Amino acid sequence: MLVTKASVSSFLIALLILILGIYINRFNLKVAEITERYKCPACFGDSMCQVIDSNEISFEYTDFYSIFNNLFSVKNVYYGKYKDKKVIMKKLAQESELKTFDEMICSDDELHELCYQSESRKQDSKTNFYKLVESELANVGGDINNKMRLCPTTTKLEKLFVNVKFQSHAENEDYFKYLWSTIKINPEPLILQILPAKEGWPTPKYFGACGRLIVEEYIGLPLSSFIDEPWIRRAKIASSLLQAADTLMSKNSEFAFYLTDISMDNIAVNNEDKAIFVDLENIIIVEKNPPEKALVGIESWNETYTNAVDLDCQDCFVFSPNDICSHKVSDHNFYAICQHILTQALGAVFHNQGFLHDPPDYILQKHPTLIDLLEQCAKPDIGYSRIDIAHKLIVLLDSVIKNA
Repeated sequence: MLVTKASVSSFLIALLILILGIYINRFNLKVAEITERYKCPACFGDSMCQVIDSNEISFEYTDFYSIFNNLFSVKNVYYGKYKDKKVIMKKLAQESELKTFDEMICSDDELHELCYQSESRKQDSKTNFYKLVESELANVGGDINNKMRLCPTTTKLEKLFVNVKFQSHAENEDYFKYLWSTIKINPEPLILQILPAKEGWPTPKYFGACGRLIVEEYIGLPLSSFIDEPWIRRAKIASSLLQAADTLMSKNSEFAFYLTDISMDNIAVNNEDKAIFVDLENIIIVEKNPPEKALVGIESWNETYTNAVDLDCQDCFVFSPNDICSHKVSDHNFYAICQHILTQALGAVFHNQGFLHDPPDYILQKHPTLIDLLEQCAKPDIGYSRIDIAHKLIVLLDSVIKNA
């Protein structure tokens, strides 16, 4: 059968019209249409639903990033505008992951009341979701895909979540249903409330959630976009990143926070050249002062844990959750920043692929210890403290910036 040029042209025109129709519909899409609030309480909350329903938040199409993400739904991340400010809207999981979660709760007798297709959602809860939250945070089953861990005990669980809100009204009988669901899907909205930007934490401002969509502050471009900026500017950003890592570890007197998925694309830079952690899905939270009985058998508790991993593998981010959980203080955050971002070391030897690549000769002449501090922070010699070295590196970078 012969295919004529006319038939091919007709097909291409029809296809083009179809594609244009799809994208015109995307341009007319309302934020409320992607919230999936009907799946609550197996969602992130409803604190922003009224704002979204009144169209106070809209999709933004003012630059390449926003147009591309909003049209193609890359990673289920969308750009919008709220009160004349740019915001990020996240569904916090791929569609396939959300589908798997829904299938899991709808097929499990213990969790079936969370299923949006179930009539049992309207009945009194038969499942103790507090216990499920406790079990998930303790990682009782040893799940290697566990996203949020609280250790060495969960005795201060409620204190950890004291500022976490899911619904616009104060009373919330489904609180632990929301909490468990959020921990399982993606705990980022919890961390944004536990570590609020307004209190000086290196995180984006959290506006709230509606169904399976959260709204947070737009910080700026990812750290990877600054890899070729002038060295002094990169030094300023690097100093702020090291300080952010220290803040997570030391700012709170009761908990230390260790991010377990740190990369250049999970960090953004604001308009003051400060590094902000924008992907908070994976985290270990260590209770600094647990009950004495919880420390029985943990002889290393008061020793600072040093991650001594030194693999000949540039992109291998290796750590031990159990080692972090069995020490009051860990250098994990500095290990992640120094070895995998600032130097991106093969064998932890500084080379030109890290964020602080190619320091100018005049900087090295004036600050001859710079390379050594970077390499020691990436892989400290036996007997040296990575935390102390990181603090010295911050001081040196700040001195370079001040005198630039």
